[in-house]
Amino acid sequence: MRKEIIPYVAPVVMTRYNAAAMKKSLLRMVQLLASVVLFTGIACSQRESHQVPDLFYLYHTYAVGKNPTNVVSGDINGDGWADLVTTNIGSDSLSILLGNGDGSFRDPMTLRVPEQPRAVILHDLNGDGLLDLAVANVGNNRVTILLGNGRGQFIQNDVYPAVKSPIALVCADFNKDGRPDLAVALRNDKLMILLGRGDGSFVQKALYEYGDTPTAVVAADLNEDGILDLAVTQGGQMSSAVAIFLGKGDGTFHQPISYKTGHRPLGVSILDLNGDRHLDMLVVNGEMDDITVFLGKGDGTFTKGTAFGANAGPMAMVTGDFDGDGKTDVAVVNNLSSDVSIVLGKGDGTFWQPPRSYKTGSAPFAVAAVSFTSKDPRPGLVTANNLASTVSVFLAKDPRSHLVPIQ
Repeated sequence: MRKEIIPYVAPVVMTRYNAAAMKKSLLRMVQLLASVVLFTGIACSQRESHQVPDLFYLYHTYAVGKNPTNVVSGDINGDGWADLVTTNIGSDSLSILLGNGDGSFRDPMTLRVPEQPRAVILHDLNGDGLLDLAVANVGNNRVTILLGNGRGQFIQNDVYPAVKSPIALVCADFNKDGRPDLAVALRNDKLMILLGRGDGSFVQKALYEYGDTPTAVVAADLNEDGILDLAVTQGGQMSSAVAIFLGKGDGTFHQPISYKTGHRPLGVSILDLNGDRHLDMLVVNGEMDDITVFLGKGDGTFTKGTAFGANAGPMAMVTGDFDGDGKTDVAVVNNLSSDVSIVLGKGDGTFWQPPRSYKTGSAPFAVAAVSFTSKDPRPGLVTANNLASTVSVFLAKDPRSHLVPIQ
């Protein structure tokens, strides 16, 4: 039960001269109490309780470079097993961990890169069938391209000026030429589009100035026209919104439409949450300790759904069906409470509360869902722990039960 809030009503001294005032005051008190019940749900709602299955266990922790800020997964050496790459902003390096196919990894290899790598993506950028890297370097205002040789090693290719402080990037085909392009979110209120030539090199197509301190960017076809669009979180105090850039199909975008979020949005995911075949959005709010839900209409516009909570200082999230019930769940890393919260979806755009949480290393910044081997496709989790300079590997358990209401 929520704590009752009883409005204060000044007492009325009863005399033969103020009977009418007493009647009026009592009526006002009843009205106020009724409004409190309607507003807070005191009389008719309780906090939802449930038992969440214990889905993960901490398998191993690996040391990486100093202050990792991002972690991505892919098969970079062609052995069929998932490997990891972290950006280490405190040591100007990437850590490459080759997987053994069972959730364990070899000792990390260190790859030096330009100043303060903040974000990284794995993608075949030059069409040779091998995974390459694109790295956002906030320290020298560059995007660095590193081409993979298929053996877990990378060679620097080109470096592209990014105006100021590239913080996040996404790879997709924005002009429908079959070649991978890049969208780069810059901390000085800009969004840069780099169109790929198909050989691992890029040319700048557009630069948009909008919003306040972009923090994350994702690509998806939000209005179902066959053209990719962008969602960019604006984490500045003057904005606290997610901006939707609808694509034109030539690598340029229409002027964005913004939706207010909680304070300091830091990450965004796009997927169908309620089964209506329209894409929805989840936005992590770093200063509200919650996640904002936006339900898509299929035309690139959204309605605000029901927010749900995480733990202290949520930084990033990843989605997946973690309990095997066919519904989308969310894993959120919480920087201040140093844990990862698992929030199970109901399949209608809402989520069970409270979450189940697992301790990570100190101050996790990023999380990835990883299927470590094709023999067991159930996703595990990897967190990049910034202050601990480690990654934590969580393996999936067999769900012992689904949601069981507490009587």
